[in-house]
Amino acid sequence: MNSLDLHGIKHSEVQTILDQFLWENMKSNQKLVSIITGQSNQMKNIVINCVNDYNMTCEEEYLNPGKFIVKLV
Repeated sequence: MNSLDLHGIKHSEVQTILDQFLWENMKSNQKLVSIITGQSNQMKNIVINCVNDYNMTCEEEYLNPGKFIVKLV
C-alpha cells in the first residue's frame, strides 16, 4: 500500500499534494492508500475534506489515529 506522510507539510500545501497523490494512485489502479497526518486536527480535516471531494472514504487506522486508510474505489 502506498503511503503519503504529511509531517512537515504546510497546511496550505496539503490540498495540492494530496490531489496529486490520489490521482497518481487512482491511475495505477491502487485500491487503498495510507495518509499520515499526525495528531493535528486541522490536518485531519483537510484530508477528510479532500477525500470527500473525490467521493472516497477514509478511516483512521486502528490503534493509530494519526493515519488514515483511504479506499480509492
